[in-house]
Parts: sequence; structure tokens; C-alpha cells
Amino acid sequence: MTPRSTDTKVLPGLVHFNRARRELELATTVDEVKQIRDKAEAMRTYARQAKYSLEMQNMCAEIKIRAERKLGEMLRDSRISESGTGNLLRGRIVRPRDNTPSLAELGISKSQSSRLQMISDIAPEAFEERIEQVKSSGKELTSREMVDYARYLQRDKARSEERESAIRVASEISDMERVRIVRGDFREALSEPFIESGSVDLIVTDPPYGKAHLPLWKELSRFAARALKPGKLLVTYSGNYYLPEVMRMLGEHLQYVWTAALMNGTPPDTVFPRKIMTCWKPILLFSRGDYSPPLKSEWFKDRIEGDGRNKAFHDWQQGVGEAEQIIEYFTFAGDLVVDPFLGSGTNGVASTRLQRRFVGCDIDENAVGTALNRIGEVV
Repeated sequence: MTPRSTDTKVLPGLVHFNRARRELELATTVDEVKQIRDKAEAMRTYARQAKYSLEMQNMCAEIKIRAERKLGEMLRDSRISESGTGNLLRGRIVRPRDNTPSLAELGISKSQSSRLQMISDIAPEAFEERIEQVKSSGKELTSREMVDYARYLQRDKARSEERESAIRVASEISDMERVRIVRGDFREALSEPFIESGSVDLIVTDPPYGKAHLPLWKELSRFAARALKPGKLLVTYSGNYYLPEVMRMLGEHLQYVWTAALMNGTPPDTVFPRKIMTCWKPILLFSRGDYSPPLKSEWFKDRIEGDGRNKAFHDWQQGVGEAEQIIEYFTFAGDLVVDPFLGSGTNGVASTRLQRRFVGCDIDENAVGTALNRIGEVV
């Protein structure tokens, strides 16, 4: 059988590929590995320009990436200094060995060193699996893809560690410690030491929307700036009528992050002075300082489907389902959630179901009683 044109290129390529793999395994110095890497990159460039098959190009790219992985291992293990003065890679400060070359002497920049070591940090089994995944998917194998994969693994490890830590914290919290409800004005009832500064993971609330209540938004901003941990969020429902004033007041002490849309899921509300039928409600996200998104693999969607109209416990009641979506995304089990405008306790119910600690406050005695009953049933 007459071989296809691609076969005549791939078969000799396999010979060169296997030879290069052996040379790389035997290489013992940084210069030797660099030469193999550079030669593989030159071959990859030629194969691309000559329009050789992607399989041939990926053979060359694989040698290059394996050489980069070995370079990363050598740089990490030998503790080569950046300048020859003892400021070592990856923040480790040790006295350099005699005649230890610097990165500059090796012709490697600090950013290159960081990328090489990221590739070398991928576990061997995961590295081999990723190489095969990319090749078998018919995609181009690149160093950038491997660095991105290394970053993904780092984020995934951090997410797992944070989840495990949150589960441990949650398991150590008793039911009595998990929920605290107080009656009073949040400006006084949630002051120090009841709510310690920088102790809250999320404030989620639904203040009154009327014109007479606008000053409360400024006080809410001040409270959130004190109580939240750096980078954490105040997530609050809002009406549309006074939305510019609300956002301006919240912005006095917090940083604007985003506006999500809560879809009512019911017949629209009517705003008679404007002759508008509104089908959605703003949910505002403001952070204390620069926002630090939670380490979660999924993304927050800024369109939230509401539970529909249910005012069985309070005239301003919101849905538990939508509250759970917000609380579950922005916190972990054991985190502290605070609601300064407790109402009928919807956010407390959602937090308790999700194993979060919860503190709620309201000036209405009846609302506090209702919230205690609803949350008590969940506990």
C-alpha cells in the first residue's frame, strides 16, 4: 500500500522525536536542556511554515515543553539565584553555593523562570495526562496551554483547601452559636463588640426603599465598611425609583462591583408616577476595598430567577431560593452572614440551610418573632 504523504513525514518524525526524548533524559546541565528546547522550537516553527501535519508540529512542541519542565525542575531544585546575591527564586532566601550562576548568566528572565517552574510543579501523572488530552483532541500543544493548566491546578487546589477548611469550621459550630437574632436598630445593635470589625464574610439584606428611608443606605454603607472582611461583599436588594441615590450613598464607604437582575417571575409591579411596569429588581454588589471573588469554579450569573410572589410572613418578603443562590455562591460553610434588615428571616433560613453562621437584626418585634420561628424550624 502506498503511504500517504503525511505518513512519510510522520515516520521520520517519530525517529527524531524518540531520539530527542532520550537526549533530554540524559541531559544534566541547564545549557544542554536549553539547547534541546531551542532546537525543538526551531523544528516546530519549521514544521508549521512547511505546513507539516499538526501531529508533526505537536511532536516538536512536546519536546520543547518537556525540556521546559526539566528546566523548571533544575531551577527549583538547584536554588539558582536571581542576581547572585542571595535573593533566590520563589521567595526562598538561602546563601548561594560557590560559583552558582544567576538567572541572567543563564540567559533566563525572572518571568521565564516562574513559568518554567509552574510547568514543573504539575504532578507527573497530571502532566502526562494533559499532554495526551491536548494531542488527542486535535489541538495545538503549546507552552502557554501548559502554564494555563498549571494555574488552573493551583486555583483548584486552593478551592479544595478553602472548602475543606470551611467544612471543618462549620462542623465545630454548635446550633446555639450558629444563629443570633437581635431586636433593635442595626446601627446600635450590631455595633462593637457584638459584630467585630472585619469579621463578616457577607452582608445580604433588603432595606426599605422609600424616600424617607434613604439615609439608612448611607448608614448601611458605613456599617458594611466596618464589619466586612477586606474584599468581601454587601449584596442588597433595591428598588429602581431611587436607585441613583442609593448607589451614591453606598459608594461613600464601599466600592461598586456589579448590578444583578432579580427576575420577579410574577406579574409586573406598576410604578404609577412613571407609568412603568417593572419586571425585575436590582441586586447591588458593593465591596469593602477591592473585590476579592470567592475561589469557586463556577461563575456568578447576574440574572437571578426569583421564587415568585410570596408574602406569607412579611409584606416585603423575598424568596428563600434566590437568597440561597446568593449566599451559596459568595460564602462557604461556616462563614458569617449578616442581615441588618432581618424582616421575616428569609436570609437566616437560607444561611442556616447552607450551614453558614448568621446574625440578623430588625426593629420590628413581630418580624423578629417570625424570623426566630422560621429559622428555629430549620435548626
